Amino acid sequence: MPTIRRHALRHYAAIGLLACAASWAPIASAQSQPPQVVIDSTGFDFYSAYPVSDSQWRGPAFTTGTVPTRITEITLGLANTDPATTALLRLFQLDGSTELPTGAALASATLPIVVPNDGANLNANTYTAAQLGSIPSTTLLAGTKYALMVSSPSGGYIGLSDNDGPSNAYTFAGGFSTSAAGYVQTLDAGSTWTQNDQVTPAIKLTVVPVDDPIVVPPTAPTPVPTLGAVGALSLVSVIGWLGLRRTRKSAG
Repeated sequence: MPTIRRHALRHYAAIGLLACAASWAPIASAQSQPPQVVIDSTGFDFYSAYPVSDSQWRGPAFTTGTVPTRITEITLGLANTDPATTALLRLFQLDGSTELPTGAALASATLPIVVPNDGANLNANTYTAAQLGSIPSTTLLAGTKYALMVSSPSGGYIGLSDNDGPSNAYTFAGGFSTSAAGYVQTLDAGSTWTQNDQVTPAIKLTVVPVDDPIVVPPTAPTPVPTLGAVGALSLVSVIGWLGLRRTRKSAG
């Protein structure tokens, strides 16, 4: 094979390797970012609790930051006031205008209540991603309003800890902010919804950023392959073909 052709093929193979590395760089960068506490209202001096049942659902409402995220850990103040020993947590997206749920829950989890009830304390129950059902696999879109609603699936009552006033006592980070006065509730299992601007539910919410979907233009002047099954196979084929050509030249 002429020297110029060998150099050209090596050049193209090097370009392919660089393109593959570049395509993986944003993903590695996003996955390397540590979890961040974006909402915290667990630092109150005194707590009370609103009743939660199978028909009375209550929970914190918020607006996400500038990048998509996923929930990795949640701390809630849950008082076991009745024989109920579990809570049902639902994630709802809120309407941008009314700041109230308009559709079905996006995800849910059944949570054990393990901290003994003390009405004057937080009753903090912390749940990791492994305990949060389908919630951690649901992407929270950037700049979007959501609510985490607590109910009792067993028919008993649960106390959702709050700060007993003043309202809107959240600490936000990561671009997160309030929505729906910070508190959404329903007294009829989701048939009608209202905001509660009198107290702040106790919650600590931890998230990690996730990548936006990569959109490939339908036509591009200089297409660059990404690292997928086809791209990897093509790269291996090019390298193998170069080796075969060198072997035949040496044998000749």
